[in-house]
Amino acid sequence: MQISRYQLVLMLIWTVLGTGIVTMPGTIAQFTLRDAWVSSMGLVLGAVLCAAIAWVHVRLFPGRTLTQAAIDVLGPAWGRAYGVWYIVYGIITTATIGRELSAFIGISVLPNTPDNLVSAIAFAVSMYLAYLGIEVVARVNEFILPLAALVSPVLFLLSVRLFDPSALEPILGDPASAAWRGAVVPAFAYGLEFSIALQWTPALRSPRTLPVDILLAGAISALVLSTLVVLTVGALGEPTRYLNYPVLELARAIRQGKFVERLDTLYVMGVAITLVLKLSAFQLAVIEAVKDVSASAERTWIPIPVALLAWSCNNYVFRNVFDVTDFILRDVPGYFLTTVVLMPIGLYMLRAVQSRKRALRRLKRT
Repeated sequence: MQISRYQLVLMLIWTVLGTGIVTMPGTIAQFTLRDAWVSSMGLVLGAVLCAAIAWVHVRLFPGRTLTQAAIDVLGPAWGRAYGVWYIVYGIITTATIGRELSAFIGISVLPNTPDNLVSAIAFAVSMYLAYLGIEVVARVNEFILPLAALVSPVLFLLSVRLFDPSALEPILGDPASAAWRGAVVPAFAYGLEFSIALQWTPALRSPRTLPVDILLAGAISALVLSTLVVLTVGALGEPTRYLNYPVLELARAIRQGKFVERLDTLYVMGVAITLVLKLSAFQLAVIEAVKDVSASAERTWIPIPVALLAWSCNNYVFRNVFDVTDFILRDVPGYFLTTVVLMPIGLYMLRAVQSRKRALRRLKRT
């Protein structure tokens, strides 16, 4: 199975927007309101870091996943240990996404439904998509694009009538440190999620263009999220700081006469779909890592234990939405920066040293 550049860009966009459209406005508002649009552009920084990592990776290890590259460089024992670290990272990230989904659905539309039941349904659907393969996941991403292109502009335009520019004035009025603190999560949490594409490298028709595709997906995602943050802060103002899901409240506030109302239903449906697709994307990455570490020739047995493990962690690691928010704000930036930036850089540097030693040996022999 292989996917095109267009499908790859869509998968990366929905992977970031899946949770970005739910939590990013409220997360940034914890640090700054007037300069929230500046903080949201931190997503571009994360995309640039991932593109740089991808640029090195596709030249040193063409057609190889990150975990395969680790085994090639570090050898079977240490390479598999690296792979286990990546699997743990993938499971924790998937569990966090699942907990965000169940908490959001529970608060917005199903308050009396157990969260573990909601997440079980989401994990079952995402597991089936991951079992079918990356091409199927890419096609589902293509299918929802027309729906998003039809609904999103309507929600944006209807929310403009609630917009008050005074909430964003004076422009750049907050201290630069506040804007930077607000940009940390977009840059080093959501932005570094683009690195997941390194685990999809064997399935790409054009691996060499991966860095450009990451930059394109990052620019589009940053533009959409920046627009959403500006509309949310402009419409809701100061209360944005105290809302878990400010975009949901914005959608609920949209009314046009007696005929257009309760548009939050469309928003909740869109969020649920994108979060399931994000779960599938990360499960695909973890499945490839498990396959590499176990040296298995088949992948059909892997989706079920991966989904069950992530679902179990989702239910027992995070008790409520506040645990998830605290984890994202305090731990995720450093954890992601170490796992998907610093560790791969160390891997590539070691590969360069190994290549230089081999070149010196050849010179000595000649």
